[in-house]
Amino acid sequence: MKFSKHGWFTQYLAFRRKNPFPAKLPTLGVKVVEDSGVHNEVDQAVYYFLQPTGLVYGAPVKLPFTDVVFPESQYHDVLDRMMLTLLDATFAVLVTDHIYQTDGMPDYNPDYLQVATDVVSHYYLKAPEIYKPKDGFITRLKHKMFGPPDELTRFEQNFIYRVSGGKDLSYQIFFNNFMFVDLQACVRLQRLVLMGEELNQGLIDKVYQSIGAQREALLNLIIMAAFTNAVVEPEEKRIIDQFFRTSHFSKEKLLEFRLKMENGLALENIHIPDMPWVIRRYLLEVVLMMTLLDRSISEEEEAMLSRVVERLGLWEDELAQSRIALESFLLAQGDKLQFFKKRFHLLNVGERFKEKAAIAVRKNVDRLVTEINETKELSALLVKSTKTPLTPDEKKKVQEQIADILKTIPALAIFALPGGGLILPVVIKILPFNLMPSAFEDKPAAEEPAG
Repeated sequence: MKFSKHGWFTQYLAFRRKNPFPAKLPTLGVKVVEDSGVHNEVDQAVYYFLQPTGLVYGAPVKLPFTDVVFPESQYHDVLDRMMLTLLDATFAVLVTDHIYQTDGMPDYNPDYLQVATDVVSHYYLKAPEIYKPKDGFITRLKHKMFGPPDELTRFEQNFIYRVSGGKDLSYQIFFNNFMFVDLQACVRLQRLVLMGEELNQGLIDKVYQSIGAQREALLNLIIMAAFTNAVVEPEEKRIIDQFFRTSHFSKEKLLEFRLKMENGLALENIHIPDMPWVIRRYLLEVVLMMTLLDRSISEEEEAMLSRVVERLGLWEDELAQSRIALESFLLAQGDKLQFFKKRFHLLNVGERFKEKAAIAVRKNVDRLVTEINETKELSALLVKSTKTPLTPDEKKKVQEQIADILKTIPALAIFALPGGGLILPVVIKILPFNLMPSAFEDKPAAEEPAG
């Protein structure tokens, strides 16, 4: 499956029919927001499924299903992996969301993949801002000889165009935050269709208008965040310019944003439209990412982040959860992120991560010990480790079972994310056992199969 050759979408669908998606997203059981009743359950599952991939941050560097090997994956470049991540994430979310929304309906068993395909195809073919090939001599000659492109060709061109941020395959972009907005637009389209609305141009325009307001709020928030310290750093400016290029706004609209870049923007002057929780959480984490670009968070930025949380209507605890989630992602995937040119600051992130993990473990150590004692195999392995070294397989079992236990304790669940393997030595040191932490210092992230 090569994205530079026509027909890749057909090949993808054929592969996914042979390798169907699960009925539930893999991380459905992990809920860091303890008072989960205030949020849509499936939206929480979507967030915890997508966050480790980097799609939330516009940098999808890890496929959502690491055990799936796509045809010709050894030839895939960065853009190919971005496209596969968005394809797999979008279709997995649509399939599981459809199953979730229609659970309990008698005699209802559609072809979920086909329903998702209809939604995705309509969106990428009929969204107002689509790929328009240059009307040059070669293009006109091709149309004269072979006719205009068929629907499949236009879909594939549009998908590549939107994933690559408005560039063709020769421009291998490494960052396009609005892919997440596109994914959520498809989810909203499907939900509206399930409610009885017709999947047509009018419905797509309606959805596109709402995500336009979300994109505008996002650009305003990152401009505001960049000005918190009164000086926009070069790295921040570079990322904001990338946001501008991939937003698909008109030249006139982008000029308005560039004027705001010059003059600054106050949070109280930013319009925040009505949005589902998962979009508001996404906006918070993008703002967080902007504050980390200069490798530190000042007191002014801390105060700004608290105000953003309040303005977005999120819980106060979600700021700490989002920060840990982002730091966990950076520790696991920081070497692959092009917008962090200098990576020495990840060492500081790692130390902060360990410190937060230690505090969380100490506060929950009694419950953690109880859970470990109730897991007989894990208890036996931990006792054994005090006397003799564990085998690689035994160490892997300890890592996996401790990670499973962490997921059952809300205050610790976030540390079970990919990259959260740093918590294992912390847990071992704090537990009331005479263990040698050096035996567990291998990073689980290194043992994960490549996406």
